[in-house]
Parts: sequence; structure tokens; C-alpha cells
Amino acid sequence: MDTAITTKKNKQSAFSPFSKSKQPKHEFSQQAMPPPSRPFHVVIAPGQAGEAPHPAKLHYPLQPFRQTPGPIKTSQTYLQTLVLERWDAEIRLCDEACKVQLSERVQGPVTHQTFVQEIIVGRWVAEKKQCEEARKVQLLELLLVAHGITTLV
Repeated sequence: MDTAITTKKNKQSAFSPFSKSKQPKHEFSQQAMPPPSRPFHVVIAPGQAGEAPHPAKLHYPLQPFRQTPGPIKTSQTYLQTLVLERWDAEIRLCDEACKVQLSERVQGPVTHQTFVQEIIVGRWVAEKKQCEEARKVQLLELLLVAHGITTLV
């Protein structure tokens, strides 16, 4: 029975403040309802709780952020090329940064200027050596992984 329909007893709306009729009691289902985020869930209307069958349990795949992607296959030469290009770019940047620092005007006596230039060149040479060593280490790691060696003991 819908509460918006007028009652037969006194022909007044059920929502009227002067109505003396009692509101009908609705029977609500005690079943757990699926959350509204699930598509195509079954809603059981009040009063029909016993008539509707229990909805089948829906199985959804995990959210994308919970799934681990599979391994990506790439060729060894492609990975080596990427590593070499990256470290060659780093070495070029070291050379350029050294030239920029040397081109800056240093104030003071000539002996002081040569001393500062030696410090600048020494720093960037050390940086280039570190980049070259890192390139060799990364290429060695690629080679070891290609042969199935993942840990060194």
C-alpha cells in the first residue's frame, strides 16, 4: 500500500497532519544489499522480500592498481643502446658544464685563476669517470640478468 495514496477510512492524505490513520508498516529485507558501486545489482522492493530470489554473487577482477603486470620482453641490444645513450648524454653534459664554468670570469691574480681552473677541471673529470664507471656497471648488470644471474653472493 502506498502512503501517498489517500486512505479509504477518512479520504485524507496519509501525510496530512489531521489524519488519524496509522502509517502502514513496511517489511524490509534482512538480506545484505550489494553496494551501489556494483553494476546490475538487484534491489528488493519492500513487501516482496520473500518472493525475490537471492541475487547471484558477482565476481569482478581486481582493480588495475592491484594487478601486477606481466614481464615485458625487450632485446638485449635495445637495453644496451638505452644505457649507452643515457650515460653518453651524461658525459656530454659534464663536458658542457665544465666549459661553462671555465668561461665564467674569475677575479684575482693569474696564479689564483689557474688554481681555480684546475679545481674546476678536476671536479668535472672526476664526475666523467664516475659516469663511465656507472655505465660499465649497468651494462654488466644487463649482461648478468640476460644469463639468469640476479644475485651475487
